[in-house]
Amino acid sequence: MFRFTAQGRIGSINQYKNNTVSISLAADRLVEGRDGQFTTTEWIRCVSFDADLNKRLLTDLDKGQSVTLEGRLVPRVRDKTADKKVYETTLEITGFQRGEKPRALSARTPAEA
Repeated sequence: MFRFTAQGRIGSINQYKNNTVSISLAADRLVEGRDGQFTTTEWIRCVSFDADLNKRLLTDLDKGQSVTLEGRLVPRVRDKTADKKVYETTLEITGFQRGEKPRALSARTPAEA
């Protein structure tokens, strides 16, 4: 079984029917460009199908919060048409660890602003 660990900030948490929760996770990386270095944001989407875990995800996590997600990579093949297949990999969450919750702008000290 393939495993993953992803660390970043939560962009969105969505609950769907059939006991599914989807989390969009963002992380910044430094990129070398013609005019020097700049930061770009990369996004991934992870899902959970576990009802008990979904309750904890929805209760314990907030948009903007840092989190570490752990889980398994689930390769899937879908028949798009009779002669064309689509290969995709689902990042299925099996556990998480909370980071710091984002603070409101008014709660920051003048040195942090």
